[in-house]
This record gives sequence, C-alpha cells and structure tokens, in this order.
Amino acid sequence: DIFNISFTSDEVQDFTLRVVNLLGEEILKEDVQQFVGEYVKSLDLSKFDKAVYLLELRTKSGKLNNKLILQ
Repeated sequence: DIFNISFTSDEVQDFTLRVVNLLGEEILKEDVQQFVGEYVKSLDLSKFDKAVYLLELRTKSGKLNNKLILQ
C-alpha cells in the first residue's frame, strides 16, 4: 500500500504530483516550486480502497501518467 516515487531534475522547475481514481477524483496532490535535484517520496495509500489509481506528474515540459494498482 506504499508507493515510492523518485526522479532527478537537472534544471529548476515547478511540478505537480497528483493521484486520482478512475472517476477522476483527486485523492492526493502536491505542488512543488523551484525544484532541482533528486525527488524521493513515499505515498501511503493504505487508507484508500483497493482499486486502480493514476499517478500524474505535470511539468512545463509535459505530463507523465502511470497506473498504480492497489490490491
């Protein structure tokens, strides 16, 4: 029920990290400003229903989506 996220940014940028359910309802959101370096975060989804969720990382360069399956 814990998902670990990590990535590295070589340039200073703002980004938004969101987790949404398949109905589009936002369950977690984090806005980060002026970030550079290595980002590491553990998301505890244990209090949420067993289901499929979408992880979205949005920067000025674009958007990355990944599927999270909570079993």
